[in-house]
Amino acid sequence: MKNRLVLIEWEDSAQPTSAWQLKRDVKVAAVRIASVGWLIKDRKSVKGLAQNVGGLDGKTAAQCSGVISIPTRCIVSIKPLSELD
Repeated sequence: MKNRLVLIEWEDSAQPTSAWQLKRDVKVAAVRIASVGWLIKDRKSVKGLAQNVGGLDGKTAAQCSGVISIPTRCIVSIKPLSELD
């Protein structure tokens, strides 16, 4: 398979708060995320990471599920991982 198995560390927005709070008490922060998957799209502005890839036997067209799009500007690092046979 030509797609790389990788660990991507990236930053995203935090979940919205559900309760009203005083402005002076509001705390804001980005959230560091680690995602593992197959790097199926490696574009300048966005990376496509698939959790699952099927059709590895080459007899059928490859299929993907659990795909997330990660803006490149949010990525902290991309580390290659080893595949197990």
